[in-house]
Amino acid sequence: MRCIKSKNKGQSLIEVIVAVGMISLLLTAVLALISLSVKNSRLAKDRTKAVDRAQEGIELMRTYRDLSWVDLKAKSGAIEYNLPENWTVLSALNSPCVNNNVESFFKRCVTLTDSASDTVIVSVMVSWQEGNQTHKTVQETNLTLWER
Repeated sequence: MRCIKSKNKGQSLIEVIVAVGMISLLLTAVLALISLSVKNSRLAKDRTKAVDRAQEGIELMRTYRDLSWVDLKAKSGAIEYNLPENWTVLSALNSPCVNNNVESFFKRCVTLTDSASDTVIVSVMVSWQEGNQTHKTVQETNLTLWER
């Protein structure tokens, strides 16, 4: 009997190195994609919360208007004011805008601008820091004295 010996007994070292390199490159790309997806998801969640906090600020300014139109009109000097995190309506807007005044993460400030004799422009800006970037959302509305 004659034995036939095969020269190919397995994979060569170069083939193994190329295969391991391709697999590691593929895994790196998948991990980068997952990381980007998680970052975008977190940013979308934070932006949704920020828009909600800005809408709360607009509603709070409507409450201030209903409480005292004269006081709201007197404060409309394009100065940034701090809005409280809770819904307690204070007698006046007087505290300056400070860092991280909502949930220790968001900074929410309102700017009142006198537009006409019976209109106040309310602009609520909510900003937050993520890494080395600052993100913000702004909501604006016009308030008028609708009850006379």
